[in-house]
Amino acid sequence: MQDGERRLSAEEQAVILALLAQDFPGVEELRAQVSSAVVASRCGCGCATLDLRSGMGPPALACPVQDGVLISAFTRARGDGVLLFVEDGYLSCLEVYAAEDEPAPLPHPEHLIVDPPGSWA
Repeated sequence: MQDGERRLSAEEQAVILALLAQDFPGVEELRAQVSSAVVASRCGCGCATLDLRSGMGPPALACPVQDGVLISAFTRARGDGVLLFVEDGYLSCLEVYAAEDEPAPLPHPEHLIVDPPGSWA
C-alpha cells in the first residue's frame, strides 16, 4: 500500500458486494477484487465516495466489462444513490451521492435497491 491508502472497511466491502450480488459476465472477477482493493483517496466534500485500486494480496484478475459505471443503486430511506465504476477491468470508484445538499453517508447494504447490470451502459 502507498502512503494514505487503506484497506476497505467491512462496511465498504459489504456495500460493494451488495452491488455485485447479481450475476453477469465478469462479476466473479470483480467480487474477488473486493478483498484486495484499497482506498486510494476519498472525496473532499465529506461524502462516502471512494477512489479504489487493487493492491492487497495476490494480483486480482481483470474482468471483461466496459469502463465506466457498472452498477447503480439508490437507498430507500433518503433517496441517495451509489455508483460503482470499473476501469480497465478493475474496481475504480464507489461514488456515493446525495439527494439533498448535505454529503451522503455510506448506505447500509440492506437499504440499497440495485438497478439491473448494464442499465447505465
